[in-house]
Amino acid sequence: MSPDDIDLNLLRVFDVLMQERSVTRAADHLGRTQSAVSHSLAKLRIIFKDELFTRDGALMRPTPRALELIGDLSEALGKIRASIGRYRVFNPLTTTRNFRVGLTDYHAMIFIPGLIREFSKQAPQATLNVIPANRAEAESADYFRQVDCTLTGASLKDDPNLTKTELGQDRILCAVWSGSEIARSALNLEKYLSASHLQISADGLSEGLADGALGERGLRRKVVATISNYLVMPWALRGTDLITHCGDGIFQMLDGTSEVTLLSPPIPIPSVSASLVIHRQMVTDQGTLWLRRLITELYHAAQIRKNEVILARNVVA
Repeated sequence: MSPDDIDLNLLRVFDVLMQERSVTRAADHLGRTQSAVSHSLAKLRIIFKDELFTRDGALMRPTPRALELIGDLSEALGKIRASIGRYRVFNPLTTTRNFRVGLTDYHAMIFIPGLIREFSKQAPQATLNVIPANRAEAESADYFRQVDCTLTGASLKDDPNLTKTELGQDRILCAVWSGSEIARSALNLEKYLSASHLQISADGLSEGLADGALGERGLRRKVVATISNYLVMPWALRGTDLITHCGDGIFQMLDGTSEVTLLSPPIPIPSVSASLVIHRQMVTDQGTLWLRRLITELYHAAQIRKNEVILARNVVA
């Protein structure tokens, strides 16, 4: 088949299948029937002489050939979108688009309520999907093709396909149950090292920033358990003498009923950065630009609220 004979709509189907990983969802996204999308996929397999996707439960996993192709094709489609987009005006009030935002568990905890409220207010006919963006996802370049933008604190490898904008930083603190002995005074290094620690890790394996800071001093803490997200932190700490770590953005989410006291760590620990990451194929997309502005404004407003709460409570020992 000559390149001149290829229907460019097939490439659009391929691009959406790479985002959705489902014929059903791709059909919804494209406004087509499932059979039409399946038929397009069959043609694509013939053109590229590859299966392109294989079944993995309910999901379709791209083959190595598909991952190789999407880099060139998404760039080409992005240029086409950019050219057309110059002459189209994006209106959040009328768009029915489905947006996808990648958020780490930490940022989701402090960011989702305000994001959903403001998104629904500004784009009442659109939908928003929040997609996990923890360490494993952030290390996959393919992940960023499936979302409009991602707010993450993960350290990303330099990748010319990604545009990264740092929005701010959160200081790392120690969190303990308010009724514990540890909460009654400042936390010194001896007390910190002799205590049992709770690690918040999405995969149950990754070390935290505290472990790196300790390792530079030839020290180790005693991690006795891990949990996968911040939402259960207050209940995991309650009634124990465990110490865990979190960014000071958590201040906004805690009240007296949380029974969590935040303390300064006994050694300096690097702050966690919040970066907004966008794949280059979405950089000129008008809808993504609107979403990026919305997230940036909400993040800066959240930082202001955080600082106000910290000053008002003055609870860090």
